[in-house]
Amino acid sequence: MGKYTNFMTEKTYEILSKDDYIEELRNIRNRFRMFDKALDQFILDHGYSGDLNQVEEKVAYISDKCRQAGVPIPRNVKKWYTEKKGLNRTSDVAFQLCFAFSLNVEESNDFLRRICMFRGFDCHSIKEVVYYFALKHGLRYAEALEILKKVPTVKPGKLPATDIVYTDFIIEEVEEMETVGELVCFLNENANRFGYNNVTACEVIHHLWERISDKENGLALRERELLYCSFDKDEEVQEQEQKRKDKCHLAHSMEEIYMQILGLAGSYTTEIHRERGIKSLLVDNELIHPVAEDSFPDRNGLTKILQGYHVSHETVRKNMILLSFYHFWSQRAIQRMNYLVEEEDSCRCERSIDSQLEEAGYPALYAGNPYDFVFLVAMHSDQPLMTFRDYMREIFFAKQDMDKGMEL
Repeated sequence: MGKYTNFMTEKTYEILSKDDYIEELRNIRNRFRMFDKALDQFILDHGYSGDLNQVEEKVAYISDKCRQAGVPIPRNVKKWYTEKKGLNRTSDVAFQLCFAFSLNVEESNDFLRRICMFRGFDCHSIKEVVYYFALKHGLRYAEALEILKKVPTVKPGKLPATDIVYTDFIIEEVEEMETVGELVCFLNENANRFGYNNVTACEVIHHLWERISDKENGLALRERELLYCSFDKDEEVQEQEQKRKDKCHLAHSMEEIYMQILGLAGSYTTEIHRERGIKSLLVDNELIHPVAEDSFPDRNGLTKILQGYHVSHETVRKNMILLSFYHFWSQRAIQRMNYLVEEEDSCRCERSIDSQLEEAGYPALYAGNPYDFVFLVAMHSDQPLMTFRDYMREIFFAKQDMDKGMEL
C-alpha cells in the first residue's frame, strides 16, 4: 500500500479513540485525496520528474504522453489542477489516459479504481470490451477506434427477465480471443448480450433487500420491534410519530426502512420523510465529503435498481455497501439482542462486503474513498451499526446548524 492508503487505513482505527470523533471526522474530510493529488502520484510513478507545484509542467507532460500515443489531449486537463475537476465515468477520458500511459489491463483497472474512484472495466459494455481487448494486446488507441467502427453501439437498458448473460462469461470469452477478427465477430453476433449491465450486483441487492424488507419476518421489522431507538425530538411527539409510522408503513415502507437503516426514522426527520430523500441534508454539509455525497443511496435509486432500470455504477456500488452493512449487523443485533461487536465480527463484515463487491466487478472497500471510510470507521467500533447511525444523525444536526446560521 502507498503512504496515502496506509494513512487513511490507520485513521479508520484511530479516529474513534478521540474524545470528539465527530470533530475528527469533520477534520478528516479535508484530508481525502482529490483527483489532482491522486494524478500527481500516478504521473510520478509513470516517469514524471518535474516539479509537482508547477501546473503547466504537469499539463505539458500529460499532453505529451497523449500526443505520443495518438490520444486526444483532454480538454479540461488544466482544470484538473486549477479547478479541482475530476473525471466522469461516462466519458472516455479515463480510458484514453490508460492508452496514453501504455497501461495493461491490471494497471488500467487500478487506475480506474484508485486514481479515478471508478469501477474497473464494465465488460457488459461493447466499448469497454474493445478497450479491454486493446489494452490486453498492447494495441494503440487509434486501433481501438477502428475496432469500434466495426461493431454496433448498444446503450444499456433494463435488465431482461430471462436469458441473462453474466459479465464473467463475456470476460472468459474475450480472454480466449487472439485476433481483432474474433472480437469483431463475437461482438456483432452477440450484441443483444450488451443491452444491460450490473446483473450480479442487482441480484445481490435484490437478495439483501428481500431479507431486510420482508413484511412478516424482515430484519428491519424485527429490529424495529426489538431494538431500534427512534430518532425523536421528545416524548410529546411520540404518539404523533407512531401514527405517522403506521400510516406510512404500507404506502412508503421502502422509505421508512431506508430511514431506519440510516438511523433517521423518527419525528426529527418528518420533513425528510415527506420529501422522500435526504439529499437536502448532504449538500454542502461539512461532515460529508462531496465524493461520498455523490450518488448517496436513496429511495429513488434503490427503486430503479429493484425494477431493473439502468443506473450509474456509483449508485449500484453504494447501495450494495449500505445494504450489506445493515444486513450483517442487524442480523447479529437481533440474534444477540444488542448492538455490540464480538471477536472477528468486523473482519467478517469487511470480507463479506468485499466479496460481494468484487464478485459484481466492483472494487473492494478502500479507506481512501470517503464513502467507504465511514463504514470502515464504524466497523472498527464497539457498536458498528450505532456508530454509523450516530454519524448520520450528526449530519442531520450539522445541516440544521448551517440552516440556522443562514437565517441569522
